Parts: sequence; structure tokens; C-alpha cells
Amino acid sequence: SSGSSGSTEAGTLKNPDFFWGNGFEEEDLEEAARKLSENTGSELWDRATFPPEDRPSYMSKDAEWTPLPKERRWMGLKEFMEASALANSNVSTALFLVLSQGSGYLEKAKVDAALESWRSDSGGLNQAGWSVSMFWAKAQIAFGYAWLYGMSSFCGYFFFFRPPLVIYLGIDLLPGIPPWWTV
Repeated sequence: SSGSSGSTEAGTLKNPDFFWGNGFEEEDLEEAARKLSENTGSELWDRATFPPEDRPSYMSKDAEWTPLPKERRWMGLKEFMEASALANSNVSTALFLVLSQGSGYLEKAKVDAALESWRSDSGGLNQAGWSVSMFWAKAQIAFGYAWLYGMSSFCGYFFFFRPPLVIYLGIDLLPGIPPWWTV
């Protein structure tokens, strides 16, 4: 990893930087994971301050409404950084991305499972559990980018560029596929 890449400001670590290991040191991330694994998801949720939930606008004023209990709410990066109390914000963000698998929010049950798998009897970091979490976080991010760019390119061609190319220029990059606009 390249902690001195300068590609990110503190607390603004983006998914691609996390994926390539830019903006934080791997050792710092593992140490933060070890410290966090000494806690449970319940302890993390107890330390978090969630914004108040507003009554959904579609509910009538006289309908009974109860906000979700704290333990059932999803935790965002802001709440995680506050609750984890880690000093380096890029490391906190990277750890959040590992736990959230790049999704932008944490679910308590998944955090509990991850922290349990990272815990070692010797007080260190269980490398097997940590490696699995890191692999899946990066795999989810890679899949998201591949899906976004792969499908958007294909759909852009198939639905928007293919008809005029075939009609006006006679160019068809998918000659075995029937033209959908003539069916």
C-alpha cells in the first residue's frame, strides 16, 4: 500500500483508492481492525449517535409511528468514525469499506460476524477472518465497477448506438442478434 500517494484527503478515501490500497498503510488498517475486533457490534452501536428519524411523509399525523430501535438502524460513515474513535480518518474510512463491502452503510449483524471472525484467542488479528473480509470487500467493489461500466457500455451500444449505425452506415457489431427495433 502507498500511504504517501497523496491521492486522497483525510476522510475522503474513495472506493478505487481503497481497492488499490492508496491513502493508508496496510499495517495501520490491520492494527485498527485488531483494536475494533476487541469490541462487539452492540458496543459500536451503543457509542454511535444516530440522527433522529423523521415520521415518513406518507403517514397521516394520527397514525401510530415508532422509530427503529438503535440496534436495527444502519450505520453510515459519520456514525462509524465517531463510534470507532480511530485517529486516522483514511484508516477509519478503509475499515468502514471493509465492513460495509463498499456499500456505504453497515448492518449490525454483518459487523458482529466480521468482528467475531477477526478476533483471535491470542489478542491479535485473526488473519484468515481478516483476509476473507478484505477479499469480499474488494470483490464487491470490483464487481460493482465491472457491472456499471460493462453493462452501461453494452446497453449504450445495444439500445442507442446500434440502430443508427445499422440503419445509416450498415455497421453491426452484433450481426447474429436480430435488430430489436424492427420486431
